[in-house]
Amino acid sequence: MYHNFMDRGILTRYFEERDIETLLKKGTIESRSTEELAYFRLTQEFKNYHRGTVFYEKGIIPGYPRIPRILTLEQGIKRYLKGKFYVEEKMDGYNVRVCLINSKPLAFTRGGFICPFTTDRLDDLIDLNFFNKYPQHILCGEVVGPGNPYNVESTSYIDEDVAFFVFDIFDNREEKISPEERHMIVREFNLREVRRWGPFSPEDINKIKEIVLELDASNKEGIVMKSIDGRINIKYVTLSSCLRDLEATTHLITELPSGFYIQRILRAIFFSHEFGIPLKEDYLLESARALYLRPYETLKEIADGRGIREIFEVKVKNQSTIQKLLKHLSRAGIKTELMGVEERDGYFKLRFAKVYTKGTRELRQRLHGKSFYD
Repeated sequence: MYHNFMDRGILTRYFEERDIETLLKKGTIESRSTEELAYFRLTQEFKNYHRGTVFYEKGIIPGYPRIPRILTLEQGIKRYLKGKFYVEEKMDGYNVRVCLINSKPLAFTRGGFICPFTTDRLDDLIDLNFFNKYPQHILCGEVVGPGNPYNVESTSYIDEDVAFFVFDIFDNREEKISPEERHMIVREFNLREVRRWGPFSPEDINKIKEIVLELDASNKEGIVMKSIDGRINIKYVTLSSCLRDLEATTHLITELPSGFYIQRILRAIFFSHEFGIPLKEDYLLESARALYLRPYETLKEIADGRGIREIFEVKVKNQSTIQKLLKHLSRAGIKTELMGVEERDGYFKLRFAKVYTKGTRELRQRLHGKSFYD
């Protein structure tokens, strides 16, 4: 991180002086300096700017806006989507924005950090000739698949390596283009794009429910519905994704807020109610296993002197990316342990562990009889 707010003049292009003082005082804006770029990132929404917005010497990278969620599909569509709209698959990975800065393609996380892993692998993920024709556009997409440093949960439809799926594009005015225009650009450069259906009208609810049930049966995450002009976006997830989230995270039950689990239980209940799916013994048994069995096994491991950890295996092209990645994770408060690096097939394959000290300490203290207030 660099101080003296580098070139504070960058911020004066977008904010009044009193706003800059407020941003800096509250820590709402943060200065960062990396090998690739010196910039400011917005740590939370402020006025018309979204969290993760990046301000640098030559411009701005807009933060990706939050998408509201609905729990009842039919009523949500009637409430928010009055005209034609598309249905797109909501994929289960991590969100990045890819753009060209100083002639170099960079990938930014949702929070506005340069992602060392995705940036390293960009020429594997997309046709970078895209930026020859659209140098000021920004590709917004989901990185999905095994071998990524963020999600330990596997996907059933990508089994070898990570892949990048475009779901939005910002133009040179920092505005999202329509889904139809995006689709044409994506096809021009043979980029992968999230699956889409439509356009539909609110009266097509039965067709949309069929799509949701198909995705649910395939263990997919859900859908995002987007108006023809792209201005209205709402999301909805499947029943299977709720259970999968529980299965993947309950070993971190002391690390994550309780609302994380409550929300997924509510989503499952609403889905079952709307689609008339009885919560039979098999589903209830799977839910109980997710909520109890893995945390129980975790507790046994801690009682045996071990701790809460997750093991990741990823591959990068440049050896320097390894330390950049571990440092990037450390900035997010994640403790890591590098377990090994192997050079093979033109890549550096690293194995590392994420170590969850807070959750381990809390469970260990309770095993030793320490009291607490709830």
